[in-house]
Amino acid sequence: MRGFSQLTARCAGLWVLAAAPAWAQQQEEVWLDTRSAAPMMSQMVLKQGWPHLVTLQGTFNVWGNNIVPGPQSGQPEPAPMFPSPGVTNRNVGFDPEFVFAGVKPPATAPLRASSIQLSLDGGKTWAHPASTADFNAAEHKYGYEVTGGESALQVRIADKPVTDNSGRLKIVVVPAEELWLNTRSAAPVPSKQVLQKGKPYRVTMQGTFNVWGNNIVPGPQSGQPEPAPMFPSPGVTNRNVGFDPEFVFAGVKPPAAAPLRASSVQVSLDGGKTWKHPASTADFNAAEHKYTYDLTGEDAPLQVRFADAPVNDNSGLVRILVLPGA
Repeated sequence: MRGFSQLTARCAGLWVLAAAPAWAQQQEEVWLDTRSAAPMMSQMVLKQGWPHLVTLQGTFNVWGNNIVPGPQSGQPEPAPMFPSPGVTNRNVGFDPEFVFAGVKPPATAPLRASSIQLSLDGGKTWAHPASTADFNAAEHKYGYEVTGGESALQVRIADKPVTDNSGRLKIVVVPAEELWLNTRSAAPVPSKQVLQKGKPYRVTMQGTFNVWGNNIVPGPQSGQPEPAPMFPSPGVTNRNVGFDPEFVFAGVKPPAAAPLRASSVQVSLDGGKTWKHPASTADFNAAEHKYTYDLTGEDAPLQVRFADAPVNDNSGLVRILVLPGA
């Protein structure tokens, strides 16, 4: 490409998305019985730095008696959503994120509090994952986005004793789908997963690239290029770079100054009928060149393209991760 004005003006040319291996589409189901103090472990190893969606669902009781209802303490449900086998299951007032019955004054139900803990580092550390979700009285289901630590997921209930508990939790682990975009290619490829209509998804883009046929000249206003792409294009000479998925950080033409929010990365959620760059208010990320976008599915695979022509003078790959929203 000959100049930045062409980058913003032209809408031809596409990036190739190399589809992720089949395992990225798989999910694993794990069950935790609140009557057991033993951690439950996934068979899946959560790859280092890789985002996963962990969904916890169910109701339970951690007391040795039925919960008494009250206008402030909350209304228990008559039995666990998923009963513990082989025992008498009592009424319930707990789910993975809230106490919704049996709350002690002066607090009121539903109260955000949980004894369910996760470990992502082989059991060295344990914590309940952060959430801002509202109380889900209908499904008692909550999603948590976690980052893998090259270990299996472990889940436990932090309660003593556990022998008077009743109720199980269903845990579903979903890894993000990975796509690699080579800026030198012009063929669109969809994600393997279909983004369901009305459902939230989080798409993360990371990488740096050059869309010009020459090295970028640094300048105090035009910006400082980096010496090479974060993820180099294979089989070619990679030049210095001044672009990431959200900003031009080097090679900006006056009177503008770097970093300049501008991107030719476009996504389609409706089977290629419409295309646009997803909205973002993120600041320039000079350290990681990584940005996350919240999208809503339209019953079609995600498609991504790059509005630039020609593409054969570009260099650099962009990594894309697609994950159901928490």
